[in-house]
Amino acid sequence: MASGKKKRRTEEENREFNQDWTESFAFIYNTDGLPTCLICHEKLAHNKKSNLERDFAAKHTQFAGKYPTGDARKKAVKELRKKQQQTGHNLPIM
Repeated sequence: MASGKKKRRTEEENREFNQDWTESFAFIYNTDGLPTCLICHEKLAHNKKSNLERDFAAKHTQFAGKYPTGDARKKAVKELRKKQQQTGHNLPIM
């Protein structure tokens, strides 16, 4: 039963990384344009808010509890970014 429909390809959706996700979910984009977690260094396959949100909620509840949204989280994320840049993990300087 061939339906003749083309499969949906996420590469064709032109998704871009949203800078607000850095503060909200502690993610930045790497040199390949993929979202990378500042906490566990895991790279996700797609720039989708739901994927970042799910990773953050499932794996980093302690971080979320320790640094609720606002100035405390901004400062913590800034420190994580500085640490990433010092170690040189395939990430752009932003």
